[in-house]
Amino acid sequence: MAYRIPILLGTARTGRKSERVAHYLHLCLSEHSNVETEIIDLLDYPFPLMENRMNVMEEIPDNLKQFSVKLQQADALIIVAPEYKNSFPGTLKNALDYMDPGIFKQTPIAICTVSSGGFGGISCLTQLRLVCLAMGGLPIPEKLPISKVNDLFDEQGNAVDPRLREKTDHFLTSLLWYTAAMVNQRKLQP
Repeated sequence: MAYRIPILLGTARTGRKSERVAHYLHLCLSEHSNVETEIIDLLDYPFPLMENRMNVMEEIPDNLKQFSVKLQQADALIIVAPEYKNSFPGTLKNALDYMDPGIFKQTPIAICTVSSGGFGGISCLTQLRLVCLAMGGLPIPEKLPISKVNDLFDEQGNAVDPRLREKTDHFLTSLLWYTAAMVNQRKLQP
């Protein structure tokens, strides 16, 4: 059985460095034969400002339906988000606000934060965990804060620091453990 673990790229900003990180994680996760993964890029989902949740809309736009289905079908999720002013991007919050409150029920969520500074987006991580919990998700304890992103990846998006791979492997191993545990528990539920 292959686990469905998409990577949500949580920014649509021009010149975003977190795109390199998402592609790097996609490459690393794709090495696992028991995982089906894809990048869900918010650049491909230009939602207007949320006025109503999907569950109260009379007509749901196709791109919103598609986005929601991808999240609902996930056995686990990785969110890659840059830190903007001690938080995460409004584009990501807007997309998540459209979703039903329990869309992540019992879904393990791994969070990778990205920063050009030295703290790796820890404030972003803290706030994203709260939002995921509010949506029924299970943010895993392991985290992958990427500090000084400009120094860790070359122009082609290749990781240049071998220590990053060790941290990434630990992060993904933890996510896969939680994913297997939750998928097995869901099978036991009536």
